[in-house]
Amino acid sequence: MKRYIKIFIGVFIIFNFLSCEDFLESESNSVFTEDIVFSNLDFATKAVFGAYDDFASLTIYGSRVCEWFQMDTDIECSFGKDNGSTVSYAHYNANEGIKDLKDVWESFYGIIERANICIDNLPVSPIWEGEYEAEAKRLYAEAVTIRALCYYNLINAWGDVPFPIHSTQAGDDFYLSKTDRDSIYEYLIEELANVEDYMPWMRETLTAERINKGFLKGLRARMALQYAGYSLRNGTLTTERGRKWEEYYPIARQECLEIMESGNHQLSDYFETPFKIISSYSQDLTNNEIMFEIAFGKLISGRVCQSIGMKSTKAPAEPKYGRATGEVDMNPLYYYSFDSLDLRRNTAAELYDYHSTSNVGIQVLVDPDGFSPTKWRKEWVVPSMGGDEASVSYTGVNWPLMRYSDIILMFAEAENEINGPTEAAKAALMTVRERAFESEDRQAKVVEYVNSVAGSKEDFFNAIVDERAWELGGELLRKNDLVRWNLLGEKITQMKEDCIKMLNDEPGFENIPDYIYYKYADNGYTIEILNPDYRLGDVTIEGYERSNWLTNLEETNKADFLDKVTTRFANGYIPAQNNHLYPIHIDIITASNGKLSNDQVFSK
Repeated sequence: MKRYIKIFIGVFIIFNFLSCEDFLESESNSVFTEDIVFSNLDFATKAVFGAYDDFASLTIYGSRVCEWFQMDTDIECSFGKDNGSTVSYAHYNANEGIKDLKDVWESFYGIIERANICIDNLPVSPIWEGEYEAEAKRLYAEAVTIRALCYYNLINAWGDVPFPIHSTQAGDDFYLSKTDRDSIYEYLIEELANVEDYMPWMRETLTAERINKGFLKGLRARMALQYAGYSLRNGTLTTERGRKWEEYYPIARQECLEIMESGNHQLSDYFETPFKIISSYSQDLTNNEIMFEIAFGKLISGRVCQSIGMKSTKAPAEPKYGRATGEVDMNPLYYYSFDSLDLRRNTAAELYDYHSTSNVGIQVLVDPDGFSPTKWRKEWVVPSMGGDEASVSYTGVNWPLMRYSDIILMFAEAENEINGPTEAAKAALMTVRERAFESEDRQAKVVEYVNSVAGSKEDFFNAIVDERAWELGGELLRKNDLVRWNLLGEKITQMKEDCIKMLNDEPGFENIPDYIYYKYADNGYTIEILNPDYRLGDVTIEGYERSNWLTNLEETNKADFLDKVTTRFANGYIPAQNNHLYPIHIDIITASNGKLSNDQVFSK
């Protein structure tokens, strides 16, 4: 039976692998067989671009996978109440009836089906050889990488999952059992290696919105580290490494080393630069620090700087920079985990926002649950989204999936796992830290610091755990990192305990002010904080206002935050179980004809 793909505005409507329909009905008159689509480079390109387009949906990187699936950790979290939806699964409290879980699952498998169609048809198409060979093979490598990225996300959320690697054909068995995640990783990591030569570097493509060789290799490294690390196992409900884990650190090390030696990616001179560039709807094609980003459209898709980022005013008057709900919260201790001289701190987390009820300008934070990931902020969006666009949710600011500093730190981690804290591992860590400090501070904060943590493999690993927090916090990579390190439970417990100790002003928190002294400028749109890292006590300082701060909160504020930390944040996570995987939606289980079950979920 001949299958059809129907193209509308360059986006394919294709078979959902759990469905029993041969194809979806459409009123469009543009109907093409696969033979026609893949005989034409333009149509074949649209076939692959359709998969890119789906990544931008609200279900995937538009909100759900980008944000709620990556909480609660020792950095990014939600202090909201369970709501039977997003907040509940952020708190590890999901049940099999939450619709989002069904939507995300089906969306990823829809993208996989699109990719499979391209992977099946491109090698047998007329464009595979001859004039369009290079571009056809690039499209093939993109489809392979897109499929791998989907499975990477599915495994992180559900563990073992069904693993179709061919497009659905008439007569196929639609009811697929789960495939062990180790087998999936082994297949995909090898497949990615096989298509690396088909993919150009970003310096050739001149865009971060299409997959390039650096991202492909970086994804392969990221998957290899995830495979080598720990995760909760379906069926046995034990936390274990991949079965051949020792073989996969060398893969991650080699891929990262080749990216570093290629010279195709560098760090920007300033830490905040890539985030400001991406917020101005631009791409940095000089350094190529952002290696791949999900493309959104202003007023159409993408809630970066709106649902994730610095909170912006809830006052009735129209705000200068536009409103931002800032749904992703941040552990208040994250700010104080930085060295006070670390230049990254006031990009990643600030002591102020624009969420004032009394004015449309800036305000110092007044509650410990007011922290948010401030690498994303409406203040940096250019052109500004104030005025008529103040309430627009879809900013169109792209979401970066990988930065070059991640590659450097993955290399340092893999090198340490294989050989210990060698000079190469130390040099990589120093490279990331050099940008974080002024030149006069680098001897102490870079050279001496790295030497001090390089006394043992364990000490260096712990330094990598910290450095990834400081460098990548707010980019929603932390949860997967903590899972593979088998540190999720430890860090969640530590975060709760430290917040309680902080509010009780126990020893160890002397760098946190009891009062913050600050003053406004620029008609209330900028703020100067006098003492972010030290205590001045209860004094009067001319020209400065004063606010109680974390170690000296009003009792009502303290009680409210303690309640959020102890009864909301990660309230469904049980360290002894490491229950980080989600249940499969009941409708998907019912439709699987007995092939799928929630064997990754502990009985309650």
